[in-house]
Amino acid sequence: MSKAIQLLIERLRQAEDRAVRAMASARTEQQRYETHLDALNQYRENYSGQLTELGSQGLTSFQFGHYQAFINKLDHASQQQLQGLRQVRQTTEKRRQEWLDVQQQRKALETLEQRKAAKELLKQARSEQKMLDEFATFRFFHRQPES
Repeated sequence: MSKAIQLLIERLRQAEDRAVRAMASARTEQQRYETHLDALNQYRENYSGQLTELGSQGLTSFQFGHYQAFINKLDHASQQQLQGLRQVRQTTEKRRQEWLDVQQQRKALETLEQRKAAKELLKQARSEQKMLDEFATFRFFHRQPES
């Protein structure tokens, strides 16, 4: 049975390694989305600042429309990126939970194996003590009488 438990533990370790890699990949993807969203928001902020600055100097309606249309495109791209980021965050959390589940299973089996090993050691110690007691009793009753 111990070999079966060890095999299960090894398979769970491998599954845990895969889960860690999947979680790391999801976190990397999440960071990429966050960076891209920050860049879009910064670009929008810069472009809005240019619009304000040029607006104080006077803009034609065509120029204003062009700036406003581009800002709207940036807003739309930002919303899409935010939606993607939410999905990636859900995936990251799902991968984290999968990793925690596999880790919990592995630790439970390791604890079971440790308890089984401790129980076996106790059984061996009791068996040895019983043999020693029987040997001592045998020697006590079978010793040579002193003359």
